[in-house]
Amino acid sequence: MKHLDYSQQEAWREAGDTPLQSPIAIHSQQTQTAMASDLSLTFTGQTQYDDRIVGEQFLVSGELMIGGNVWSLERFHFHDGAEHVIDGMRHDVEIHFVYRLEDRILVLAVLGDVSNEPIDTHIQDVFSDTIDAKILANWLPKSHSYYSYVGSLTTPPLGQDVTWVILTEAIPVGVADLAVIHEHYPANYRDVQDIAGRNVLSVRVTK
Repeated sequence: MKHLDYSQQEAWREAGDTPLQSPIAIHSQQTQTAMASDLSLTFTGQTQYDDRIVGEQFLVSGELMIGGNVWSLERFHFHDGAEHVIDGMRHDVEIHFVYRLEDRILVLAVLGDVSNEPIDTHIQDVFSDTIDAKILANWLPKSHSYYSYVGSLTTPPLGQDVTWVILTEAIPVGVADLAVIHEHYPANYRDVQDIAGRNVLSVRVTK
């Protein structure tokens, strides 16, 4: 299937898209510290491959409990080169878990950096077979503290009022993991967008 051409991303915008686009550059010293919160995730069932114009997606079930709300997990996908830039650094990988609560969308972003140490994340496995969704818990850092802001999706339809939750601690990914992500998603990251006066919250998670 033909996928998005990231060299043409300036043409992705549509009339109904929010001016508050994603991704953005986050400067930790300029964020607003928020009260300690709770954040917990569960993954259930099996992953299922789904090829779309926006890129390969992996359908999966699960829940995210945050701020007293329960969001339902729909899918996840990978970016070869992180989309959000943190304190001037673009991490090697960004994994997006896409959730819904009625007509609202939340994207949980996990940042990753390649490590030369032996790491068995099973990232390679999702491209060739279904895997037990419980394995996805291994893709989360120990700390669930996060940055949060309101923006858009980073692929069409870009839409609006998307809640972003970006875990602050990056995970290690293997050299082979990065290679298979690059093979399927070469440099598929959207350019950083204007922060346009938005506040970015920094939230410490207590458990």
